[in-house]
Amino acid sequence: MRPVFLMGFSLAVACGLLGCSEPPEEGASAEPEAVASAPEDPTELDVEGVAARLDAGEDIFLLDVRTSEELAQDGAIEGYTHIPIDELGSRLAEVPKDKPIVAY
Repeated sequence: MRPVFLMGFSLAVACGLLGCSEPPEEGASAEPEAVASAPEDPTELDVEGVAARLDAGEDIFLLDVRTSEELAQDGAIEGYTHIPIDELGSRLAEVPKDKPIVAY
């Protein structure tokens, strides 16, 4: 499955830029698995595009990476998983690899 990103960034890119991935074990690839398996050209969708896919019954993993304060202030999309961006590196195991991901 090809991940989809609402705001034009991917988990792999976010983790790469923020350094939130674990360092590789000795003898392991220097590139974390999440980065190595990321698509080269993620799809960017607007809110209407995400809504259309959800309305069509597509099984999408909604990943809210905003802070808890932003979540409380702005609300959430039904069915979301909240993993603040500063916790993402330690919680990547919670992000599925077998379905589209919408990160926002």
